[in-house]
Amino acid sequence: MQQALSQIESIRSALVGSFYSRFAVGDGFDLYFDGFVLSAREITSPDETSINSTFVDAYPPAQSTANSGCIAKSAVIAACLSAPVSAVELLADSSLLLTFSNNVAVRLLTDTPIVDWHWAITETGGDPYTGCFVTCVAPGDIQGSMPNNSFKPKPLRGSA
Repeated sequence: MQQALSQIESIRSALVGSFYSRFAVGDGFDLYFDGFVLSAREITSPDETSINSTFVDAYPPAQSTANSGCIAKSAVIAACLSAPVSAVELLADSSLLLTFSNNVAVRLLTDTPIVDWHWAITETGGDPYTGCFVTCVAPGDIQGSMPNNSFKPKPLRGSA
């Protein structure tokens, strides 16, 4: 329990008051802060529903894209560009809940199927198994802390 408290405190210390100046969307979401990248396989926000109903549902090209779910998520992430993080909460399932200064809440999920990590803070983005500060490889399994030297996490049993 003590380790989990120190991990969330180190994550809060790195994120609260900081902002990302660019982001990338692909098979996950990368938020580029000054000195590190916060990556997540999947995110969610309560704001997605209104974005979907006012834009995605009303714009036919958005409905025929390969991954229309990324549109609302990308809009939420774009709305938080350069907005400082005002609060960070580690939830019981090890997901991270970020609240930004513009009152947008974004949750970095840990229930994504068939992945070997859920969210991570790395020096340059990418696979945390090549080096990271902190990563959540499974609910209840957060490795590392901020600030820290980059390290390679222990793989889950049976994974590469």
